[in-house]
Order: sequence, then structure tokens, then C-alpha cells
Amino acid sequence: MWHAKLSLGFEKQINRTILKHRKHNGPLRVQKALWPEATGVCHVIIVHPPAGFAGGDELSIEVSVGQDSHALITTPGAGKWYASTGQTARQAIELQVADNAILEWLPQETMLFNQAIAESQTTIHLATSAAFIGWDILVIGRQSRAEKFDTGQYHNQLNLWQNGQLLVKDQLAFKGNDRWLSSPLGINQQAVSGAFYAVPPQVCRDEANLDEHINILRNLMSRMKVPVHLTRLGYAVIARYLGNDTRQCLDAFSGLRAKCRREWFGLDEELPRIWKT
Repeated sequence: MWHAKLSLGFEKQINRTILKHRKHNGPLRVQKALWPEATGVCHVIIVHPPAGFAGGDELSIEVSVGQDSHALITTPGAGKWYASTGQTARQAIELQVADNAILEWLPQETMLFNQAIAESQTTIHLATSAAFIGWDILVIGRQSRAEKFDTGQYHNQLNLWQNGQLLVKDQLAFKGNDRWLSSPLGINQQAVSGAFYAVPPQVCRDEANLDEHINILRNLMSRMKVPVHLTRLGYAVIARYLGNDTRQCLDAFSGLRAKCRREWFGLDEELPRIWKT
């Protein structure tokens, strides 16, 4: 059993964001901090050497993004919830973003093995003028083995707050062989389920701007011909993918991110370099 914790703090210094605070306990750490963009966005890669969560593991990630800074956090590969003999694996993620700061939370997909017992909770606190782009992609069963989730249980919750107001609350809970996995009212035997979340900067939150932006994103998904549906909760933009192709989901969400970056921040797409290796 692994008990691991990672705490990160970002701060704006002169013309770039730096990783000012970094503390870890156990096998969870930063592989590298990079500055591939002229604007000084700090790209950070988080690694968990065991590559996944076994029963009894407890992992915690805390991130603080200081005022006026811009951080991008990703992972080098897929995460995994391994089969358990009865103990629960748990993950807790807490993200704090200060005024006029931007956080891009872009982990690669997480695979749910048959017999896994998993709990994950993500809490995002945004200051009034903070902006956020992030996603969560779940792959149920190992597709290469045509594995189904016959035994085990999974519980995932995400709460996104801004200035003390709850903008988004997502919760997903199911057990092995749950009817929800096969029902047309559930995921209808699809293996890949993804959610994309974006909160624009304060200057882009008027109704006309948001409606135009949603239409731009919908047109993009239509041209890409992917099973992604977009909606708006207040000024938060939500997209959901349901299908069987992890790469298709990642590409679609990356396209949405690129459009949001361009429209809201005037930035190029600039994919994390680790994705290209």
C-alpha cells in the first residue's frame, strides 16, 4: 500500500510563472517543469512511479496557483485503478486558483480494471477572476483484452467552486455489472467516458460572448465528427464524450482547449511536450 502526497505552489515572477513550492511524500512527484511558451506558462509533469492505484493506496494532490500566474499540469501516461482484493484505493485532488490566474489541469486518461475498488474526489476553488480548463477521462476495462467491469465499484466526485459559489457538481458511482453500464440511459456499453470543464476569465462571461463561444465549440466538434456534446452551466462550459476511442476523446478535448485558449487568452495550442514522446 502506498500513501503519497504532493503539494505544489505556483507564483508569477517578472515574465513567467515559476514552481515556487514543491513538497512530496511517497511515490508522487514532479518529473519536470518546463517553459515552452514565450508567455512564460509553467508546464509541469506529475509522475506516480507505481503507475496506478492498488487497493489500500491513498494519494493526495494539492495545487495552489498564485495571482496572475498560469500553470499547466499533466501526466506522462494513463493512470490505472488496479484490481483489489477488498480494500479501497483513494485519490483526493484539491486545486486553488487565485485572481487573474489560469490553471490547465490536463491529466491523461484513467483506466478502471475489473475488480477495482476506487474512490476519487476533485475539488476546485477559483477566485472571482480566475480561469480554468480541465478534464477527466475514464476508460472502463482494458480494451485490448475486451475486459468488462464485472466486479468492484467506482465512485468519482468533482466540485468546482468560484468565489464560494458552486458552479459544477459531478458525481459518478457504479458497481461491477451495474445496469448503468449497459443501459441506453447509462453509458450503453461504451468504454470511454470523458468530461471537459472550462471557466472563462471574467471579461468573457457576458451572455452574448458565451453563446457565441459555445457555437464555435459545437461547430468544431461537428467538423471533427466526434460524439461530444456541449452545454453551459451559468458561465461554465461543459463538454461530455461517450464512445470507445480514448484517442478520439483526447483529441476532441485538446481541440476544445485550443479554441478556449485562443478565444479567451490569445494563446496558441502548445500541447505538453510529454504527449509527443
